[in-house]
Amino acid sequence: MAAAEPCLDDDEPVRMTVNERTVWASLVTVIVSSGTYFALMVPRLLSRPVAEISWVRPMLWTMGLAAVGTVVLTIVFTVVAEANRRGGCSPASRGEVTSDVRDQEIGRLGWRASMGVISVGFGGALVLAMLDVHTLWIGNLLFLFGTAGAVVETTTKIRLYRRGFT
Repeated sequence: MAAAEPCLDDDEPVRMTVNERTVWASLVTVIVSSGTYFALMVPRLLSRPVAEISWVRPMLWTMGLAAVGTVVLTIVFTVVAEANRRGGCSPASRGEVTSDVRDQEIGRLGWRASMGVISVGFGGALVLAMLDVHTLWIGNLLFLFGTAGAVVETTTKIRLYRRGFT
C-alpha cells in the first residue's frame, strides 16, 4: 500500500484560515462602505446647515451594508479558495481550521490595537457632548473613529497572519 502524498510541501505558502478570510473581507467592506458614507456626507456638510442634514439613515445603512458585505465577501473568498485548492485533501489534512490558538491570540492583539483609536474617539465625543454640540458631529466623530479602529484592528490582524508575532 502506497503512502498518501502530503497536501502541502515546505515550499508552499500557508493557506488562509477561515478567520483570516473574514478579516480581509471586513477590511474591504469597512473601507468601501465608510468611504462611500463620507463621500456622501462631506459635500452635504459643505453646502447645507447642519440641522438640515439627514445622517442617521445613511449611517445605519452603511453599517448594515458593511455587515452584510463582510458575510458575502467571506463566502466569495471561501468559494474562490476552495476552487483554487489543488488535490483532494480534506481541510483537516491541509492544516486548515476554522479557529485555533493563533487565531485567538491574533484576535486579542487586533482588538487591543483598535482600543486606543476607539478610546480617543469616545473621549472626543464626550467632550463634544459636554459642549452641547449638534448630534451630527458626535455621531460622525464616533463613526469616523469606529472606522479607523476597525481599519487598525484588521490591518494589525493581517500583519500578524502574514508576518507572524515577531
